This record gives sequence, C-alpha cells and structure tokens, in this order.
Amino acid sequence: MSETNAAVINISGRQRMLSQRVALYCNRIVAAPSEQQSYLREELARILDLMEESHAGLLHGDKSSRLSGHHSQEIYLIYHAPPYKLNQQVFHFIQAARQLLAEDPASLTLDNIFLQRVLTAASESLLIALDAVVNQYQKEKESFDFAVDIHQAHLYQASLDDQAIAEEKATQLNQAIKKLKETQLQLIQSEKLSSLGALSAGLAHEINNPLNFIYGNLVHAKKQVADLMKFIELTDAYQDDPILCTARQELDLEYLREDLPKIMHSMLYGSERIRNLVADLQKFACKDLAEKELLDIHEALESSLMILQHRLKNGTPIKIVRNYDNIPKIPCHISQINRVFLNILNNAVDALQNIEEDAQITITTQFIQPQHRPSFLRIAINDNGRGITSEVQKHLYEPFYTTKIRGHGTGLGLSISRQIIVDGHRGDLRCMSQLNLGTRFTVDLPATLTFNR
Repeated sequence: MSETNAAVINISGRQRMLSQRVALYCNRIVAAPSEQQSYLREELARILDLMEESHAGLLHGDKSSRLSGHHSQEIYLIYHAPPYKLNQQVFHFIQAARQLLAEDPASLTLDNIFLQRVLTAASESLLIALDAVVNQYQKEKESFDFAVDIHQAHLYQASLDDQAIAEEKATQLNQAIKKLKETQLQLIQSEKLSSLGALSAGLAHEINNPLNFIYGNLVHAKKQVADLMKFIELTDAYQDDPILCTARQELDLEYLREDLPKIMHSMLYGSERIRNLVADLQKFACKDLAEKELLDIHEALESSLMILQHRLKNGTPIKIVRNYDNIPKIPCHISQINRVFLNILNNAVDALQNIEEDAQITITTQFIQPQHRPSFLRIAINDNGRGITSEVQKHLYEPFYTTKIRGHGTGLGLSISRQIIVDGHRGDLRCMSQLNLGTRFTVDLPATLTFNR
C-alpha cells in the first residue's frame, strides 16, 4: 500500500509538470521557425502521450507503475464531479493540444484558439484541479503513515514563484517575440525551483518522522533521569555501606549526578531546535489557500531568520537588532510573505559577507494609522553593508537581473517579491541605499481585514 501511494503521488505530481511542459511547447511551436517545427511537434506529441497514459493509469490502474486504480470518495469526486471535473479537464486539455498540432504551422499565431485554451487551462482551472488531486493523494498517504500536521510535501517551495511567473507570462503573450522568449525562460527556471522546493519539503518530511520519535523518548528519558537522581540522593544516607561506597567510586557517581542531567537537557534542547527548523522549512514549502489567512508578521520574520541561522553565524557574526512594535495580525498569503522576507534578509546577509566587524541587520515593524487613508504595517529591514549604486537600483526589480556571480542567484527574487507585495497584496516595496552606508528595504502591507484574493 505504501509503494502504491508513493507511485500515485509521484505520477500525479508529474502530471502537473507535464501540463506546464505542454503549455511551454505549444508556445514554442507558435513562435519557432520552420526548421525547429519537426522536433518541437514530436516532443509535444511525446509529452501528450505520456500525460494521457499516466492519466489512464491513475484512473483505471497500471500494475507496471504500481497504480491500483482504487480511489477514495474524495479522489473520485475530484476526477468526476464539480468544481474540478479533472478527468474531463485533462481530456479537453490534451484534445486542444492535439488540435493545435493538426493546425498548419504557417497559420499559427498567438491568438490561435487552441493555444489560448491550453494556456488558460495550464495556468488556471487545470492547474488548480491537478493541485487539488495531488493534495488529496498526499493527505491520504500521510494519514496512512500516521504523519501529523505535515503539509502537502509535494507542493514546492517555489510553487508561488511559478504562479507569479505564470501570471507575468499571461500578460506578455500579447507582446512582442522578445517578451515571449523571456516568458519561456521563466518557465524553464520555475521547473528548477519547483524541483528544489520538492526536495526541501520531502527532506523536511523524512526528518520529521524519526525526530518525533527521538524527541518523544527524550522527554520521557529526562523525567526518568530525574527520578534516578532522586533515588541516588536517597542512597546518600548509606554512605558507610562498603558495597555502595565501592560502586560510587567505580561509577564516578558524583560526576554522573552532575553531568547526566546537563546532557539530557542539551539533547532535548537540540531536538527542539531541529523541530523548529523543520517546521519553518515546511512553512516555506506549503501552498497558500485561495483566501488570505491572518499572519503574525513577527512570526514570519523569525521563521526566515531561523532558515538563515547558519548564514548569520558563518564568517563574521551578524547581529540582529529587533525593533518590534505592537502590531496586529493581518490577512496575507502566508507563504508568499515568508518568501519575500526570506529574499530580502538573504540579500542583506549577502551584503554583509565582506564586512570585517560590527555587521548588523536591523528589523523594525510599525503599525501606522494615517488620518486620510487605511492603516497599514511597515516592515523595514536595514543592513550596514556597502550599499547599492544608483545604477543598480534602477534595475533591482527587473526579472533575471542580478549582480551576484553565476550560480549564486537567479535574478528573480526581488522581481517576484515586488509582484507578491504590490500585485498580490496591494502593498508597496521600496529600496533606499547609499554607498558605504547600507541598504534599507521597506515593505508596506494593508492592515485592513479583507480576505479576498
């Protein structure tokens, strides 16, 4: 049963990836020159065959892939009932892509009806339905494995990046070929980020199971050690007993009495640190609900700092100064806001790598209530690094723009962060920097209690 569950999750998750590849190759076919058409069409046909075969296996079973074809009531409804009707959506999606393949290459344009059907489904209804079925499969597997409070491990840390890039791509489809090529690059990058997100989420899940066992036993062991210490104290009244006296000397009982509780305390503390780190990793890997949820901004900031703890201690230690105001919880897409704070704090750590002493990051939060406009939260993150030139500041939010060396940055972090804050939350993201004086990023988020998307 466990192997079947793993296969179902793997193949249903792959269906999500294949739907994005179908959209990518449909785009390429429309834009590509004639000499590339043959290869692109063969590759798209192969992907469609694989997607169709995988869908049939998920629905009806496939022994070679360890797919049973037996579904829970929840899975059955996702495939066959509103609002998802996934079986019907997959059929129409594959049909539209095959109809695009049947079109005359010379007549293909970005306005082609079959292309638009594929792109709309891949970024909206089909993607939502595929996410829903993968989520349900994962939930059922976790229930079988007795995992508690584990968010869907298959939803990648970068899934929100995918969504932001897909939204940007949708607006660029009606622009020039240059914009179309830029969107294609973003889709390729998103596949890499999704794979990394899946790896980190899966790793957190695998760590959590044995960790819960270790932590639970340590709690009991600590109590038992305390009881043992009480028993040893009772033997103090019999110090004249030669057998006890010899045993004390051989066991070095005084050292054991002093050191063992400290060891147990240290082990329990270390386990708690690991549990907190795993919990924070899972926050960054989970997918947001459609509606916003109330978020404690300070908790989100501390989660990001926990993720970056190893970087804060490497090399020159970086001091964190917290100027936290008394602020309310606000409605947000939680993992999106986590992503923004992680990006900004990670950049601040990068800026302080060459500071020899007194490296410092200052985080300030404020609840601001103006007279003539709605109240909002302001989060300012300052570093005392070398600062950013005015020329670089002009390009900070451009996709793929980065000053980091190759392999150390995608150039998407601040671009996506700005989309999340400005477009997704109707807030503001600003940067102020002076050479040799440091950099300040300011995030303003509405504090009004509206939970719409």
